[in-house]
Parts: sequence; structure tokens; C-alpha cells
Amino acid sequence: MGYQNRQPPEGINYVSNGWQKDFVLLVVGFFAGLALLIWLAMLALGWSARWIPFSWEQALSRPLQQTVEPDQRLRYLQGLADDLARAGNLKKPMTITVHHQDSDVVNAYASLGGHVFILEGLLDEVKTEQGLAFVLAHEIAHVHHRHPLKATIRQLGFGVMMGLVFGNTDIAQLAGAGGQIAMLNYSRDLEREADAWALAALQKHYGHVDGADALFQWLAEEKADEAPPQWLSSHPDVQARIERLRDISREQGYSLQGKVTPLPEWETASSEAAPPTDR
Repeated sequence: MGYQNRQPPEGINYVSNGWQKDFVLLVVGFFAGLALLIWLAMLALGWSARWIPFSWEQALSRPLQQTVEPDQRLRYLQGLADDLARAGNLKKPMTITVHHQDSDVVNAYASLGGHVFILEGLLDEVKTEQGLAFVLAHEIAHVHHRHPLKATIRQLGFGVMMGLVFGNTDIAQLAGAGGQIAMLNYSRDLEREADAWALAALQKHYGHVDGADALFQWLAEEKADEAPPQWLSSHPDVQARIERLRDISREQGYSLQGKVTPLPEWETASSEAAPPTDR
């Protein structure tokens, strides 16, 4: 049989579904792979925080050290923080330094090096020591679990990766915004972890957790209409948070009733201080 130079079939270099489907699959695959890579990198960066000495955090946060003589209010806050740190078994050699800020914002936050900031607006709205103690213990829990350091490392790592992949482009900004939304879920997990630690510290310090949800009750009544959807928030939904505190208390056998103590007179000078109540 002789050799025959046959022509290839017509359309051999084309696919029936066109190039669009292959292009979409390529783009989707690229971003899915990139998301997986970033997720794994964020896990590794968060895990690595445990190996960074706390003394390094303290060195970075040295400008936050107190430069003024503490007044009666600050001494009270620091003493309460020290008691709660002992009750929660704060990891050694960690220490807590409390700061007071004259701001109307109802908030508190923890920073690198064990620095915890209590804003005046919080002291105006939370009327009992137990309500304040839970917020304070919650911020101490962030320090205990190295949350400020983990969040800082993850943010820096995420920014570097976005810059390496996309450069200074509009796509980088779009991908960064999407990544930030995704990281909000990680932030909410940290908040839940801190809530559980704080609740345990209150139970050990006071013998009960009555009044622990005072701030959340206030937020549910006063700020419910201002709260964004949970997926756009760094904190869990307030009502869900209240229910979760109750669920944890029941599961762990914490006492839900006990003596609730008003804040000292320097915090309630504008109104008549109510005596401690048993609920």
C-alpha cells in the first residue's frame, strides 16, 4: 500500500464551544488558586505569631507607655485589669497596661504589647463593674491570644501579596477590597474566642457572670439600626453574641445570677449611685 498525504479533517484546530468558555475557566481557576494560596499564607502567618517573643511587641509599642501620673480612675482600671488577668491566667511574661482616652465613643480596644485602651464613652454607658469588667477582660483576651499581633502580620502579609501579584493597579484595589471582606470573618472568630476567655475570667473573679452582657444589651437597644450586616462587620451580630454568651454560661456551668456592683462614685457622680443588687 502506497503512502498517501491525507488532509486533516476540517475544523481540527477549533472547539465547538468557542474560546469564551476556556477563557472563563482560566480566569476562575487563576483567582481560585490565588485565593487558596492567600488563605494558606494567612494561616501560616497567623500561626507564626506564637513564636514571636512578647518582648518584641513591647519594644514596638514603647511609644504608648504612660507619660502622665495615673489618676484615681486609671488606677482603678489598672487594678481591675490586673485582677482579671490573674483570673484568666494571662500567659507569662505578658502584662497589661491600661490607658484611658477622653472620647465620647463607646468602645475599648487592645493594641500591641499588652496596651488596652478604655474610652470615656464606654464608662458613661456601662454602669456596673461587671459590665466594664467583661469588656476589659475581652480586650485582655485579645492580648492573651496574640490577636493584635496576628492581625497586624496578616494585614501586612496580605498587602505584600497583593502588591506582588497585581502591583499598583485598579485590580489590586478591587482584589484588596474583596480580601478585606473575607478577612472580616477571621476577625469575628477572634471576637468569639475573646468572649469565651473573658466570660471564664469573670466567673473565676466574681463567682458569676451576671451583668457581663451589659454593653451588648445597650448596643442592642441604642445602636441596632446603625449596625451593618454581619458579613460587613468585624464583630458578630449583637443579638447572636448575647445568646452565645448565655449558651457558653450554661454549657460551662457558670452562674447567671450574682451581686452586680455599680462603678465607683467618680464614674457616677452625675447621677445617684444605685446600691449593689442581687439578681
